[in-house]
Amino acid sequence: MKKGRRFRFIFHFSILVLSLFPISASFAQDNTQVGLPDGAIARLGKGRVTVMQFSSDGAHLAVGTTVSVWLYDVNTRNAKALFPSQSRSVDNKVFKPSEPEEWQPDAVAYVNHLAFSPDNRILATGESKNGVVQLWDVASGKELLTLPLTNESDSVSAIAFSANGRTLITPNNSGEIIHWDVPSGKLQLQIGNYRPNLAFLEEDGKYSMHSYDVLAFAQNSTTFVSGDPKDGKIRLWDAATGRQLSIFKAKSKFAGISRQEPEPQKGVNAIAFSSDGKTVASGHDDNTVRLWRTDSSTEIATLKGHTGRINTVIFSPNNTILASCSADKTILLWDVGKKRKQAILTGHRAGVRELTFSPDGKILVSGSPDGTVRFWDVNTEREMSIFATGHTGWIGSMAFSADNTMLVSADSIGTVQIWDVKKRRELPSPTVAHYDKAEASAFSSDATLFASHGADTTVRSRGGNTRTSWLPHKDTRLWKLPIGEELPSLPQGCKALAFSPNNKILAASDTEETRLWDVETATELSRLQARQFFTDVVVTFSPDGTILATGGMNGEAHLWNINTGEKLVTLKAAIREYTKFITFSPDTSMLAVVYVNNHIRLWDLKTNKEINTPLTAQKKIWIKKLTFSPDGKTLLITTRDFKIPREIQLWDVKSGQQFPPIRTGHTLGIQTLVFSNDGKTLASGDADGTVLLWDWEKVIAKAKENKGN
Repeated sequence: MKKGRRFRFIFHFSILVLSLFPISASFAQDNTQVGLPDGAIARLGKGRVTVMQFSSDGAHLAVGTTVSVWLYDVNTRNAKALFPSQSRSVDNKVFKPSEPEEWQPDAVAYVNHLAFSPDNRILATGESKNGVVQLWDVASGKELLTLPLTNESDSVSAIAFSANGRTLITPNNSGEIIHWDVPSGKLQLQIGNYRPNLAFLEEDGKYSMHSYDVLAFAQNSTTFVSGDPKDGKIRLWDAATGRQLSIFKAKSKFAGISRQEPEPQKGVNAIAFSSDGKTVASGHDDNTVRLWRTDSSTEIATLKGHTGRINTVIFSPNNTILASCSADKTILLWDVGKKRKQAILTGHRAGVRELTFSPDGKILVSGSPDGTVRFWDVNTEREMSIFATGHTGWIGSMAFSADNTMLVSADSIGTVQIWDVKKRRELPSPTVAHYDKAEASAFSSDATLFASHGADTTVRSRGGNTRTSWLPHKDTRLWKLPIGEELPSLPQGCKALAFSPNNKILAASDTEETRLWDVETATELSRLQARQFFTDVVVTFSPDGTILATGGMNGEAHLWNINTGEKLVTLKAAIREYTKFITFSPDTSMLAVVYVNNHIRLWDLKTNKEINTPLTAQKKIWIKKLTFSPDGKTLLITTRDFKIPREIQLWDVKSGQQFPPIRTGHTLGIQTLVFSNDGKTLASGDADGTVLLWDWEKVIAKAKENKGN
């Protein structure tokens, strides 16, 4: 758990459940149990925060995540309702895709836009690349309408209600503006993306558009402003007609952000309208915040202070303060009248992504990939309280404690969470190093050790296309769990890590070699020379602790003697592909190897020969991860297939025949699978930051039963 500065209280977010049914406002049920798929025991975590919004009366805070929208009572800080981000039906089929079978409105995507109706009775939510907008009843938590966009893979650029609340306005990434009648859900107006008679002709002879721009509505919803992420152009638009009203003109020059990127970085990453409609704020690729007058369409100030990408800008309700947050882990408060920095808020341990003011302007709420939503007192400029959201990045590694009472998990920025499996709640988590990206991480099999190799990021941009440059740390760090006591670090960069079963050796692999280290003394034991492809470096110990397996090139996988460091054998498949994933069977008699083009090979480790089954003949399974069941009879496979990212496929190892898959309800793609030490519980970790626990005996029994039917 991250430490807050001078906070009064810490509330743990309730553990996440992606509900498939409407939930009462009382939210009285154990939300680790609601709406679980068949065979699942619990869902842990809430998903990473993507957007936040207060209701205008200040009573509710809506927090959008990668899996859902949580509605919180601001006074109690308790979850009041969960609005699932899973779309079950499209109520108004005004727009139909060219190939209907490809449109999957039941697919789940992360929530990227929120808006309360003026009377705060309805919450509108938009999702990334899901082609729908949903309306929810705030009091009951029931879904009112699901409205389609014109393209099944499109998403809204912003959402706004009209002043009387009867019209919902949804500009989309394609550049269209669609108006909906809220009571009936009927289409009122569709303004196409190509409208040269309503747009200015730019200097390059092209008509202006706002497709894929960042957008912000004026408070009265009659106009909106757009910022181009590529060329930095900011334009004002009429929401009712789609007419461009003006284009803003910069007065001060844009800067390059480094010697390596000296060209002017104009791209807009964030934009906001003041509530009185007189001022627009924008955050740019050169790390500046700029203020513009809407009546003259001219720049009035350039505010400098951030050292990283600006993610959000927002005005206080009385327009006297502008808040901005950045990848540099800070929140800056700016005095709008004096056009200068007023305060800097620090405490987040990763870049800050989201901001929202309470309606009275006294509280600022911030969300970050460090796993927290923090409340700040604007007057005192101090932190008030913290919501702990669990993981906010994809989950890369997990392990059960030896007695199976705890599950530990680590996400893509190195955050470690500890869960009580029986009580299904989050336990105090250790303080370990957090990064913008954990390039490699691993737990010991009994969850008592954790290793990670991290990288911090510097955001650069050329021609408006933002990219991220990873600056790796020079060492690999180790901790004892659950307290987080740090052990001596290792002076090695790596792309894959693995602990030996007895916890005495840590294997750290890179593209050219694998080093074995003594965990207690941090001394190097041996170096194993084997080249691997830079995007898929793999290393794993056999369950009996005698063999180390590493990946290779040209169909190779290498087996090593742990005690001597000598190579035992190179298993070479008749394919010219590099290794993507390796796993041993529980009794160390077999090795399953996945290669880049999704070929699977099963090897008999007694004879070092391939085991030919119908499974190994499969060409395109699009494999992400695989593991053996505790008895070694079943192979569990997660896929990268965009159509089925939430399935766990089950294959009989001996016959190679497939059982009916586990349909998990995960949203973004399963990243890791691990069994408890007694073999009774399966944990699946997803890119959405959540963990599902499964009763393995029930799951496999049902799979075999369905196979028989």
